[in-house]
Amino acid sequence: MPAKGVFYGLVAVFLALLIILSSLTLYYYGQEQQSTSQNQKYADELTTALVRYNSLSGSFNASLADYGTALALLSSAVANLNTSTPAYRNASLDLASLWSSYEQLSSASGRKPLVYSVHLLLDFGNGTRRWYNDTSIQPGWNGYVATLVLLGGNVQAVWYPQYGEHYVTGVGGAPQAESTSWFFWSFAGNWTLASTGADGLRVNNGTSIAWTLCGYDINYDPTCSP
Repeated sequence: MPAKGVFYGLVAVFLALLIILSSLTLYYYGQEQQSTSQNQKYADELTTALVRYNSLSGSFNASLADYGTALALLSSAVANLNTSTPAYRNASLDLASLWSSYEQLSSASGRKPLVYSVHLLLDFGNGTRRWYNDTSIQPGWNGYVATLVLLGGNVQAVWYPQYGEHYVTGVGGAPQAESTSWFFWSFAGNWTLASTGADGLRVNNGTSIAWTLCGYDINYDPTCSP
């Protein structure tokens, strides 16, 4: 009898342990199923969010491309406006501001649009020289529009439609005087007085251009160089 009592006692303990283990297994199984269901829910939400993100990203890039096209059209319009008109003053300032915003938006884009890097030198003829190095511009801009945008619209000029060029009378807040004038230069191994006006020079990636304010001789050749 004592042996049977011990045996039955062990069986009872075993059954109790089995019941406890079964309960724990069922509990953790339920927890695991709940976690799996929750993880699946999160995975579905993440997939939905990713689809929406891709859609928004596509729309953003498309809008950015339209923004670039609008800037190109605006720059063309500005380059053909008489600088004495209010429309020119407003559009030139807006173009510089819009380009700055475009740069900020494009840097946030996963597909940065093509821009060119240009170097601009201003020589005021009094020992003051100001460089604008590695500044970005839009492909297709000419020297005049590039100067206008880089200087935030701070260019004074008269537009001559019969020649398709501006006669620049002031750059960076410094106007020409009776005996001085602004001259436009391009760099190709050395500085050379541009053979055309700034409007006629197509700016490419890495182009270096300069404006100098100085005197001139009877042939209107500058008495200075950058």
